[in-house]
Amino acid sequence: MENNGNYEALKGSAKSFIQMITSDNLYYGIFLLVLLIVAVKVIDLIFKPLKRKNSIHVSFLKGCIKAFCIITIGIKICSLSQVLSGFASQILMSSSLIVVVLGFVFQEGLTNIVHGFILSIFKPFNIGDRVRITVDGQSITGYVQSIDLRSTIIQNVVNSSHVIVPNSKMDMCMIDNSYFDADSVSSNFLDFSIPYESNLEKALAVTSQEIASHPFVHEVRAEAGNQEPVVVLVRELGDSGICLRASVVTKTVEKNFAACSDIRRSLVHRFQAEADLDFAYPHVQIVGEEKYYD
Repeated sequence: MENNGNYEALKGSAKSFIQMITSDNLYYGIFLLVLLIVAVKVIDLIFKPLKRKNSIHVSFLKGCIKAFCIITIGIKICSLSQVLSGFASQILMSSSLIVVVLGFVFQEGLTNIVHGFILSIFKPFNIGDRVRITVDGQSITGYVQSIDLRSTIIQNVVNSSHVIVPNSKMDMCMIDNSYFDADSVSSNFLDFSIPYESNLEKALAVTSQEIASHPFVHEVRAEAGNQEPVVVLVRELGDSGICLRASVVTKTVEKNFAACSDIRRSLVHRFQAEADLDFAYPHVQIVGEEKYYD
């Protein structure tokens, strides 16, 4: 009986508190504002575990839900003011006027929302993908951080700055996505030259060994079951030496940069240890005319 009495007292106190808040527009408006802040924080907490999946659908859905909460509660707060409520009632009396006003004010915003929805459906990229786009004549290369109703955020690889691209421009531009296919690989040419006095066949064999033995290259070759030696080609017979070219294939662009750097360093050490191997560099030979005087 005592517990029931405490429950009824607590229920009555809560009811009185709610009536006090709703009876005063100022308190009710503050309450709604606090509720909006809490709702946004709760949405962030709910979607935080899902963020690890790097899904564009999750990022866009999160933006839609947050925008819906902000708009809904924002309209409710505005309706508490008699001035704003009366103005809204006059606007709503004319359907043609409201269409014109909304079309003029939200034209760009609605366009970005539509294009954001299209990007979310067709998924030309995902969160975390490395992309290269050209917007207004400017080329941007970076990693997709997030997408919301209005824009897509890309972290530039050049200076780590965050580039905010409107969804309408993101949808209309050409996108070079390095991670579009989970089974895709990244390939880059490794070019260097050796002098004509070097042992060509030995240089080809050493280069092939160094490339095949790198862990990032070996990872791709092992998955493909490729046991063949890496092919090193004679690209050109240059003025200063024999130009060689080999293809370095890795899983990602980042691994490719690292692999090429490691392989170049290994080749320098290997060539320095071999007497018949060297790298070509320009030579200048000066020939003077010898004169004899009586």
